[in-house]
Amino acid sequence: MPGDVGDAAGRPSAGQLAPLRIESTPSLVADRIRMGIFDGTFPPDGQLNEVELARSLGVSRGPIREAFQRLIQDGLLRSERNRGVFVVALDADSVQDVYFVRSVIETAAALRLAKSQDAAAISGLEQIVSAIGRSVDGEWSELVAIDLEFHRSLVAASSSPRLIRTFEPMYAETRMLLAHMEIHYERRADLVDEHQAIVEAIQAGDRKLIDRLVHGHMSDSVAKLVR
Repeated sequence: MPGDVGDAAGRPSAGQLAPLRIESTPSLVADRIRMGIFDGTFPPDGQLNEVELARSLGVSRGPIREAFQRLIQDGLLRSERNRGVFVVALDADSVQDVYFVRSVIETAAALRLAKSQDAAAISGLEQIVSAIGRSVDGEWSELVAIDLEFHRSLVAASSSPRLIRTFEPMYAETRMLLAHMEIHYERRADLVDEHQAIVEAIQAGDRKLIDRLVHGHMSDSVAKLVR
């Protein structure tokens, strides 16, 4: 139709505009609480007060309750009957399990990328490794975010919707864990070397090396976290 192709000056018509993405209030509230968990505002085992959060965020208690349910499903909060809602504190067994699942997911993603040799995806990983290098002397929270962006991008490069969906809860739990791991990283530059080695193994298509490097990276993180 004439109205769908733009006007004579080449300007786009209303029919060509992408729809706005409007997030719901519970989604925004969940994001705020999630970031509070990641940055330590809400510490492990800390109780969240529904009334105080509603007052602080300027919303009713309904969106707070819905946000709680979302974060409980994500594994970041737990609900105790007659007591309330608390931030999850992961014990040593849980830490090992998170990294076991991540190791399986990320090894599979790396092997698929090694087979496809998707140049754009590999270039994106290299750029993130460079960003890690630029951030090793900066804020720990920023370094953690960039580090996990590498792993999220690696999984996304698998082009497997199910693998990506499986990874997302692991991402949230890992970010919560890493927020408290700064004191165990005496040599932050090691992060650059470890991630770069994984990228190079993918480029080389070396399946055995990929398996060894990804598992080694996860095992090292577990050792630091349970120390």
